[in-house]
Amino acid sequence: MVNRLHTIAGLFVAPLLLVAALSGLVYALAPSMEQVVYRDELGATSGLPARPVAEQIAAGRAVRPDLAFSAVEVSEDSDATTRVLLTDPSLPGGSYRQAVFVDPGSLEIRGELVQYGSSRALPLRAWISEGHRSLWLGEPGRIYSETAASWLGILSMAGVWLWWSRRHRGGRGGSLRRRLSGAHSLLGVWLAPGFLFLTVTGLTWSLVAGGNIGELRAQLNWVEPTPVVTVAGHSTGAAHHGGHTSAPVATDTSAVDTVITAARAQGLTGMLDVNAPADQHNAWVARESRDAWKFANDSVSVDAETGAIVDSVDFADWPLAAKLSAWLIQLHSGQLLGLLNQVILAVIALGLIAMVCLGYAMWWKRGFGRLPPAGQWRRVRPPVLVGIGVFLLAYALVAPLFGISLLAFLVLDAALQRVRMRQRLRHGRR
Repeated sequence: MVNRLHTIAGLFVAPLLLVAALSGLVYALAPSMEQVVYRDELGATSGLPARPVAEQIAAGRAVRPDLAFSAVEVSEDSDATTRVLLTDPSLPGGSYRQAVFVDPGSLEIRGELVQYGSSRALPLRAWISEGHRSLWLGEPGRIYSETAASWLGILSMAGVWLWWSRRHRGGRGGSLRRRLSGAHSLLGVWLAPGFLFLTVTGLTWSLVAGGNIGELRAQLNWVEPTPVVTVAGHSTGAAHHGGHTSAPVATDTSAVDTVITAARAQGLTGMLDVNAPADQHNAWVARESRDAWKFANDSVSVDAETGAIVDSVDFADWPLAAKLSAWLIQLHSGQLLGLLNQVILAVIALGLIAMVCLGYAMWWKRGFGRLPPAGQWRRVRPPVLVGIGVFLLAYALVAPLFGISLLAFLVLDAALQRVRMRQRLRHGRR
């Protein structure tokens, strides 16, 4: 039963997996590619002492005075530019902002690019990410990636099951098909943890399953906590939670250095995302950026008038599920462990490509159109059969596209068996 389902599902899902692996291979290396392609924008060359951040923001805003100031990203690295982020209503959504790159010493404008999301993706990486996520087809295209992700883990577990059940049968060497099968199984067993990791992390970003997972996390309070921004004694304005809420054009940035000094004194290190409040009476929010080899991201809210800390959220106080979610997402995008992370993801992607090719080669050698025999489910012990059924049903509820495609494969399998039976009856009459 598992063998037949593994084969039928593999044949039809493999093209989606191949596309996901090819796009994922490029996506895994995108952070390093970005550093090369945009080295002029990212690098500060003046070597001069940094000017006050308020002056850097003023220089960046002068490039696009028509846009509202949103945030500034300031690095401790003297060789890195400061990013002044502006809200542009003409961009696709709230996750996109206009970034102006300023040399902190000379105030020279090094470039202007569109930036996407909390990962600070620039146009090349954002474009690659969109292709991996939806084949540049928008929301409908996300069906492909979700279907591929939901089946990758199931096919991996089924393959390990088959390898485990056959491990004492021998049969190594011999025919070409056996050698292909051996290579396919060996790769699958070694790469199964990576495939399961990609399934779990990929589904969190998916269209349908991602929404279900997001609702579950919210209900269980497994989300990232944010600092309070309401300043005592000031009127309550629109809450700002360190996201990408736009601020009015008239945002006063003169006290931004006070905010950054207070955040540094509180222990925040590395690059800081410093977000302006949506209401001038609320606090600014400074947050440690998610950089390579940085496993904790603390945040604080600061009263810009006094420099007092309004609230702070230490990463150590996050719910465990929220921590795991942040780490896993960074691992999936190749950022948590830097170049090592990207190489590991690339190896997994190349392994998946090889497995798809080996799988089709095995099917070709078996004979075009031939499948493992049906009816093997009768040999499975009832408790095991019930356990498999319950697991698949529960998984289908979390990942509905898997459930829909599984039902389609079962219907297809039943149709194939019926056609085969009719052919046998027809031959028998002759």
